[in-house]
Amino acid sequence: MSNRIDKPKESAAALVCKMRDELGVTFRYTTEREAEDYLTDVNNYMRVGSYRKNYQKALRGPDTGKYVHLDFACLQELAVLDMHFRFLVQRMCSDIEHALKVKLIAEIEKDETTDGYDIVKQFLQQNPVIVRKIESTVASPFTTDLIHKYFSTQKIFNETKGRYEIRIIDCSDCPAWVLLELLTFGDFLYFYDFYASGKSKIPRNILNMVKSIRNAAAHNNCILADLNRGNVRIPKEIDIQVQSFRTISNHTRKAKLSSRPMAEFAALLYVYDLTVCGKVRQHRTEELKTFFFGRMQEKKNLFRENELIQTTYDTAIKMVEGFFGN
Repeated sequence: MSNRIDKPKESAAALVCKMRDELGVTFRYTTEREAEDYLTDVNNYMRVGSYRKNYQKALRGPDTGKYVHLDFACLQELAVLDMHFRFLVQRMCSDIEHALKVKLIAEIEKDETTDGYDIVKQFLQQNPVIVRKIESTVASPFTTDLIHKYFSTQKIFNETKGRYEIRIIDCSDCPAWVLLELLTFGDFLYFYDFYASGKSKIPRNILNMVKSIRNAAAHNNCILADLNRGNVRIPKEIDIQVQSFRTISNHTRKAKLSSRPMAEFAALLYVYDLTVCGKVRQHRTEELKTFFFGRMQEKKNLFRENELIQTTYDTAIKMVEGFFGN
């Protein structure tokens, strides 16, 4: 059946009735009218409702097919926690990106086989798509000066679009330390791989997991919408590291790290632990602990009957303690 027919546009009042009558959502801590206002002014139903995947449905009895122990306040709280989590993930990923770039530049400066320019030319010649991406930022006030100073450019008429566009025709004068200011995080990882090939480095599959959770946070996706056991295969390096945390059993480790949000969070902690140091690490560690030991526990009673959320939280806490200490 078409979504247009099966899932028509509905008012906030109708959605509240649907949650109550069809999904079994209760309204013990907030009135239905307050829920309507929330869905109208604060958050939308699709996002708030996505967190219901963390709840089981009744398999028998008069409430068969309806969610068990799911109150609207639980959905609200998960949405708020997810928001704070996304902000924290973005800050941690920015720390990682900065640290990796600093270390990469330091390695290039010490490398007698490159002057920092030839490696850029080789990389961009092999990745014309990335050149196009750099060209697309020429109008940005943050990158235009760098592009015009370190690249040879030419204004070319695009007949398809009916306008002139800037094209990079030579990149011989662009050093690695400038290129890094122009690359997206994903493209930076390509360059990291390109230069570090054969050298000691963080495996790309682990960095891809960090990239995934970073993009989810940056795009405001609901990261915590589904914490159920999944089919993720955790990289062996992370599995060995988490296995060393004696507070996490083998069964729990295998179950929780098969969930994509938990696996990517573990990858984030793993890479952060390897790359970020000093006061930045200290400050972010304090933020992590304030969030997990403070804000996350403020309304923990809402989830006292949800084993999935409780056990996932317990495992996340133990991973934070394992990587960053008690």
